[in-house]
Amino acid sequence: MSTDFDAIVIGAGHNGLTAAGYLGKAGLRTLVLERRHVVGGAAVTEEFYPGYRNSIASYVVSLLRPEVIRDLELHKHGYELIHLKGGLDICREDHLYLTGDEANDRAEIGRFSGRDYDAIKRFNAMLEEAGTVIRNQWLREPPSLNGGIVDLLGMLKAGRDMRGLSVDLRHRLLQMFTSSAADIIDRWFESPMVHSMYASHCVSGNFASLYHPGSAIPFFHHALGEFDGERGCWGLARGGMGRITQAMASFARSQGVDIRTDAGVEKIVVENGRARGVRLCSGEEISARAILSNADPKRTFLQLVDKEHLPATFVDDISHLRMGHASLRMNLALNGLPELRDYPGAGIRPQHQCSIVIYPPMDVMEKNYHSAKAGRLPEEPRLDIVIPSTLDDSLAPDGHHVMSILCKYYPYKLADNQQWDDIRDRVGDDIIDYLARYMPNIKSLIVGRQVLTPLDLERVFGLTEGDIFHGRHDLDQIFSLRPHPSAAKYRTPLKGLYLCGSGSHPGGAVSGAPGHNGAMRVIKDLRKRR
Repeated sequence: MSTDFDAIVIGAGHNGLTAAGYLGKAGLRTLVLERRHVVGGAAVTEEFYPGYRNSIASYVVSLLRPEVIRDLELHKHGYELIHLKGGLDICREDHLYLTGDEANDRAEIGRFSGRDYDAIKRFNAMLEEAGTVIRNQWLREPPSLNGGIVDLLGMLKAGRDMRGLSVDLRHRLLQMFTSSAADIIDRWFESPMVHSMYASHCVSGNFASLYHPGSAIPFFHHALGEFDGERGCWGLARGGMGRITQAMASFARSQGVDIRTDAGVEKIVVENGRARGVRLCSGEEISARAILSNADPKRTFLQLVDKEHLPATFVDDISHLRMGHASLRMNLALNGLPELRDYPGAGIRPQHQCSIVIYPPMDVMEKNYHSAKAGRLPEEPRLDIVIPSTLDDSLAPDGHHVMSILCKYYPYKLADNQQWDDIRDRVGDDIIDYLARYMPNIKSLIVGRQVLTPLDLERVFGLTEGDIFHGRHDLDQIFSLRPHPSAAKYRTPLKGLYLCGSGSHPGGAVSGAPGHNGAMRVIKDLRKRR
């Protein structure tokens, strides 16, 4: 093999770069290999139409761990935050604009319910306090089901966190994990608008029936986030999400890490039952003491590793992991500012500078899930929108704008032998027609667009079945079961091979936690072997 390293990281997404930064900081000779022409994975800023740049996949910030920001000195390397100015929710003829200001938010909710504002305050406070137990586990290895002394200590730490909660909060926390989203919503709130708003929160980070036990888990994503020291707040990175990963790459290089793009990995090389290196698509082979995969578990274990090197039951279990979030991404290049149906008038308004979420009533969202499960498209999709150029003028020409839209539910596998390549443009047109109900002038503004179907997300970013989380966050695919009990602690059944991506604990979203945890495990193991 041509070159020796202490560690090779497969994939320069945000978790791979996070892992590389910590490995380099620990003095380990580290190489990062990225198959695309640019680092960042799905957290990348690209020109999708001449003169228009955007975060073309992942597009908002909240869950990036403050410890990662601090340890990798991201602000020093160019990471800068922009606060979104609240959130605008639109459900057919109804709308809510919530800013965090009590007078505004109480009045807005009061248009639909006399008690739901206070219920929202109690619910969010409960999520934040109970969520402390979850937050404290993010940068810890989950305990192994084997139950060794180290795992027992890990369980004791989690137990201490649980004991720190009141009996009522322990009850509520367990309810959130075992009840359905629909049951939780019905228990806490009375108005149909608020029901639909909270159902929409679950749809954004899940692909499951709202009536399925455990479907309320995504509520914690909204509670666990932290943006510039403010809990539960969401925002943008100036220059787009690529600024985050460029900052990570800059830090890693400052620690001596070698990063190569256009360097796709074809296979993980195994010798004498141990991962010894990688073979690139070019045929070049590179060796290392440890291999860290930032690819999703199916791609790692079913494509990069030949199955004869893994236990047959493990391979079978990985092949049955549930993938797919039924997400479609659209980026629009606009020659002017969209008009908002509920806030007409010229010029940028605060509602243009917030997150805008358009969705149907709760029962229709549930119908959309079952349609997508059957391979069919929604008639009224959920659209999660930001117009980052209203806050960051570096993304578009003067007076022009870019818009990010995350659309759900759009299945990876289509019914009736339809193919995404054949219907991509038609589906894009249908989404724009739907959006025009709420932004009347949107069609006249579009000068270019990019539609990334679930199949495109797989092709471009290497996300199996277009799964932005590297595997669903179902109850049997989280914590000590993610992605499998034999790989939940970042080590895998193949010696020398580790995980550091979103398919490992604590899961998806731009947090950096899996990258941090995977790197810590490798650092400990390599130091023991010296």
